[in-house]
Amino acid sequence: MGLKEKEDGSGSCPPSGLALLLSGSNSENLAHEVDNADEEATAAAYVFDIQTSLPRGDGLYSSLSNIVAERAEVECVHGSAADNRPGRLGPTVVEVDYIVGAVETSSSGVLTSTANFSSCRANVCVFSGKWQYETTICSAGIMQIGWATLQCPFTSEEGVGDAPDSYAFDGKRVRKWHVRCTQYGEAWATGDVIGCCLDLDRGEATFYRNGRSLGVAFTGIRTMQPNLAYFPAVSLSYSERCELNFGAQPLQYPAPGYQPIQAPPHHGVMTWTTFLVSSLERLVTAVQPQPYSQDGAGGGSSKKAAAAAAAAAVVTAEAHRSCVGTRPSFSVPWSSWLLMGSIAIDELAQHLLDSHIIASVLMPAMLRLTPSTGSGTPGASSAAVGSPAGIALSSFLKLLELCLEPEMLSAVVNCLLETLSRRCISAALVPEQFPYSASCPYLGLAVAIASRDPLRAVWLRHPNLWQTLEGFLTRKGPSLDDLRQLLPHVWWRGCSELSGDRDRMRGALQALSTAITRVEDKQYELLCCLLGSKGGGDPNEDALVEFLRYLVHKNKGATRDMPPPGLSDSTVLISAYFVLVRMLRAALPFTDSFPAGALFVKTAMKADLEPVNSLVRLGGIVTHLCRESPVTSAAELAPLAVAPPPRLGTPPPASGSLSVLAGVTGWCGPSAAMSQPSFPASQLSPPPSCEADSLVVSRVRSCPRLAADLVDLAMTLYASQVGVSVRMTHTMGNTLAGSLAGLEEVERHLRRITAVPGGATGGASGLGSAGTSPASSSYATYLRDARDVFRHEVSNNIRFSSLLKVLYFSGWKQEACLSLAGWISRMLVAAAALPGPLLSYVPTCYLDCILDTLTSVRQASEAVSGTALPPAAQSPSIGALRTHGSLGDIIAVLVTLLHEPRICTPDAKEAVVGVVATLLGQPGMLAEVEGNEVARLRLVGAAVAAFDSRLWHPVSQVLLRLVRGQGFGESRPGQPQLQQATMAAASSRAGATLGGSALFRRLLVCELRPERPSLQPFLHRLFNMANWATSEFAATVADLHENRSRRHITEQQQQFRKAGIMFELVAGLLRLLEFATSNIPEAFLAGAPHAVLNLNRLLEVVSFVLSHFTEGSDARRLTELLTVPPPDGPGGPLSMSSAVRIERTLLSENINKAQVLAPVVGALLGLWRGSGGALTGCVHNTVEADAGVLARADSGPGTSGHASGEGSWSGSNSAPSGMRIGLRNLLLDTLLRHWDSHTEKQMEYLRREDWPVALPTAEPELLEAGARDFQELLAGLVARRQQLAACGEGLGGGGGEEAPEELLDPITSSLMMDPVVLPDSQMTVDRSTIERHFLTSQTDPFSRTPLTREALRSNEEVKRKIAEWRKKRGRA
Repeated sequence: MGLKEKEDGSGSCPPSGLALLLSGSNSENLAHEVDNADEEATAAAYVFDIQTSLPRGDGLYSSLSNIVAERAEVECVHGSAADNRPGRLGPTVVEVDYIVGAVETSSSGVLTSTANFSSCRANVCVFSGKWQYETTICSAGIMQIGWATLQCPFTSEEGVGDAPDSYAFDGKRVRKWHVRCTQYGEAWATGDVIGCCLDLDRGEATFYRNGRSLGVAFTGIRTMQPNLAYFPAVSLSYSERCELNFGAQPLQYPAPGYQPIQAPPHHGVMTWTTFLVSSLERLVTAVQPQPYSQDGAGGGSSKKAAAAAAAAAVVTAEAHRSCVGTRPSFSVPWSSWLLMGSIAIDELAQHLLDSHIIASVLMPAMLRLTPSTGSGTPGASSAAVGSPAGIALSSFLKLLELCLEPEMLSAVVNCLLETLSRRCISAALVPEQFPYSASCPYLGLAVAIASRDPLRAVWLRHPNLWQTLEGFLTRKGPSLDDLRQLLPHVWWRGCSELSGDRDRMRGALQALSTAITRVEDKQYELLCCLLGSKGGGDPNEDALVEFLRYLVHKNKGATRDMPPPGLSDSTVLISAYFVLVRMLRAALPFTDSFPAGALFVKTAMKADLEPVNSLVRLGGIVTHLCRESPVTSAAELAPLAVAPPPRLGTPPPASGSLSVLAGVTGWCGPSAAMSQPSFPASQLSPPPSCEADSLVVSRVRSCPRLAADLVDLAMTLYASQVGVSVRMTHTMGNTLAGSLAGLEEVERHLRRITAVPGGATGGASGLGSAGTSPASSSYATYLRDARDVFRHEVSNNIRFSSLLKVLYFSGWKQEACLSLAGWISRMLVAAAALPGPLLSYVPTCYLDCILDTLTSVRQASEAVSGTALPPAAQSPSIGALRTHGSLGDIIAVLVTLLHEPRICTPDAKEAVVGVVATLLGQPGMLAEVEGNEVARLRLVGAAVAAFDSRLWHPVSQVLLRLVRGQGFGESRPGQPQLQQATMAAASSRAGATLGGSALFRRLLVCELRPERPSLQPFLHRLFNMANWATSEFAATVADLHENRSRRHITEQQQQFRKAGIMFELVAGLLRLLEFATSNIPEAFLAGAPHAVLNLNRLLEVVSFVLSHFTEGSDARRLTELLTVPPPDGPGGPLSMSSAVRIERTLLSENINKAQVLAPVVGALLGLWRGSGGALTGCVHNTVEADAGVLARADSGPGTSGHASGEGSWSGSNSAPSGMRIGLRNLLLDTLLRHWDSHTEKQMEYLRREDWPVALPTAEPELLEAGARDFQELLAGLVARRQQLAACGEGLGGGGGEEAPEELLDPITSSLMMDPVVLPDSQMTVDRSTIERHFLTSQTDPFSRTPLTREALRSNEEVKRKIAEWRKKRGRA
């Protein structure tokens, strides 16, 4: 640096570096005199480990420089530049030089295969000795890593290990390869470091995974023969990536006795640089600089002196606090302290161009200076906090800034950060290092460097900046073997033999969550350092935005079916996304608008230039939208007004008035886990405030567009990979639930089959008591084996599922993600309020983020997941969600988009309806939906309108959750409810609430009034879907009955499960029909053609359902299928597999015919009571009985009109007697027209059904009342038939004479009631027939020409003939 020359007067070069900083000072100023000169000399001797005495005064630093230079000449001996180690052939620098296929090499040295199968080989071979190189797994796919000779052929199908004299290991398939493959080792994971060791002295090859030996893989390797030198070689499948380290960087896990392929720096150089770095360590930890003084600095530049004084003041203040402890403590002048550092750095600088020196000497020393414990405020730089280690690191970095030339400083900083980034990729979570494990120490050092303005400016000019940042955001994922070490104990609901592991599992998960949080804190700090700094690209954008755009462009094809090679690791995108979520939690409270037009519409005009255009929009594909639905309105292109969320640290608003939910904790409610000890529900806690938050807020205030850009980039990242990973947690949760259900079922069967004779055995499954026969013994053995398999599967699923929940949705992430979802919800509602097509341009990832967040919150509870979770990962209580405010916004947007015609993407439509159905099924959530104003106004209408041919299934679940609890066999509000515990458990297992909503039942009745246009399409689809579901169920039962011996076990299991699903569909659709007949009888009993059509179609459905469940061949097949023979009887294990037996038993327990027959009876009773036929005083319209419950309902637009009691049905018991008799006869006559011998048997089956036994959870009093009304209905049918017979009609009509053909409908062949003429074909049909045809087509059924209702004209001539014929036959 010129300091030494400046001091002894021999230097003639102009001052630079530190000399420039101290220019204007003479030699006396550089070595200030102090009262105690001995302390300065002692400090220098301690720093440089000098045992001899040093001169005092001015000659101290000249002597010190000479001593250091002399020691350098002695100790720092450079060896030969060539690598002549025995047993090795090739150049000194090892690199890949032979490639077959297509392999791309990144600037950081990562190899990526762009062909189906690529192989590559190094330029160095070995023929004797013990050698090692390391491979970092960057993608855990199919790769073969090992050694190969020149004779190993590399082709598109063969690679390393596929030929003689080549040996490889593949951790994806857990195989070793040498011509043939055999089992070896353990599965690898992304970030693993695989050590490839070859011992040619013993002829053995061994592989290591993260420093742990996998055992000797190969023996008998041929050596010391011609052409048998072995090259490091790898083979990669398509898009697989790895990084090879032959020794240019220090081996992370060197095997004892093995040499790296590339030799490290000479031992003398390593020893000397280690000494110099240790001297710097001692300087910054033990020597305290005194404040800088300008005495005697005549003529010096005041700015330079001020800079030196400021730097000295910082280091002095920090060192004053650091020199407290067991280390020696010295106090020297600032310039003396700086001179000591300059002497060491001058000697060290020439070696810092070697990356191996930086990685093996400099970086470990700086890591030792990095604080080992966090500051508690994630935003405070590690070097800026008051810990001695942090102060020492700050002093160390300050020395590098002042003593290194700019070019050298740039090279050192960039190489150091690249090395730290590389270590982050392979840093694993180690329980012994918690909570500061994985990449936390490397990130801490990186944050300390990036927090300093000069060093950050140097780093931001580095050409590999973005790749380095990717490494810092990478997190090494554990394999299944690693997970067993991280979570050695598992617990799940019902594992009594492992009940003691619950607390230990929760404790391990909590420790894991804390360790992950520490890493995320450092990543947040690091990226916050980029805010306000300019990168190497657009000078108008922050470096952070440039980096995020780089990630988005790089991962543009991540959503394709076959992603292209070269994508970022998924953990990079996930880490960046959660950093953005945390930034947005601090920024959005200061953001009240969103430029949706600029981000969604204007970017759409740029075609493929913007990655966002590759995303699916709510309205379809971008090109189609631009062509068919252009946005031209200035109002839609203007920014949308969006209400900001509360600021961090702001007290939450007062809770709502729904105090009835005060006791509901979590979303689990009463569940199967209710007997387990309860834990306090997790509350929503925002991210802790930190210094980085203030930086985010200040930057957003100065650049308002920044928040919108961050939101859009976060959502684009979500669409690229994050959303898939989050939904994987939901899939794993469902898989775990299935595994737990299977385990519980197997254990239940095992308890039955092994029960003590005379105990409680048998039951619906038909299993015997003690398995004394060989068949029973075989079945019990199968059950035990199945139990062991399920336990192993459950344990693995619990570990993986718990890790994902902790990683994606624990701690502050719940609150921050909910805040973001609420903000996006308000933005989407604002876009939907505009009349134009702006909503169609919104990418579906915005909606996916809302839906996935809501699903994640629901699944983050021990009751739903079935296993233990730490408090930080458990779902918040409903009260906490209500207080937070985001739940109301999410409900509002779900209802708004439930039936939105501008949403054309089918998956988006189905996802919205599915989440609404799931939300309504959660205990306590229906009341929240009732309290939402948007839901009260729009939910029912949107659900009815969305009940179409595609969404009928999820929409039917929505409607069922609204109206349940009012049918025959269900509980009713206002009635005493018996067996509450049983009903609660049954409802929670089904994922449903005990009762529906009185408010929404009333609103649904208003929506389906006969004068409303929505009634007929709704009933039409309901009839069609009920028929289809019943047919599918019957076909599945028939297939199981007829083809059970010819189908594979797996196919039979799928058919059994399909039968259970179809049965639930049939029961649910029939419940909706029951609701319609009970609450809207006028839709079936009025004299209008629509009513006649609806009544006939209803009775068709009733007859069709009864034919499959009461009597006939289909009913007999179902009864046989639900009867499971005992294991040792006919149909036992010899004729039925044990797996099929379990499925069949489960089906027999879940299917109860009464669940389908009860709504059929309820539908008939609804019509009977609606016609005034029931004289027992029962209320025919259950909605009217809810008047007291609805006292708190608003009387707004959604509850006006018929909801207030206007236009009441004239068929009630208060109607005139003549009108009631007419309606009753209309119903009875229609029933009799559908009557035959089968119908009589079906009605008798229903009459004899013991309903209290068949439906044990229902109210006995209501069942008895319904049974009495049904008896009255049957009696009324008998009486009406006798009355018609007395008139001479009989059931056959006309005394057995058929009606003339001209009076029959040509389509249905039944007597017409209201004949009309079709204008084009001139055919005469019954009005009800053509009205039914209009539901599917507005054409003439005979000529296919367009036809409208207005064009129909009554055929008076045929009508007169029908009247005459009926009068003649007694039908007047």
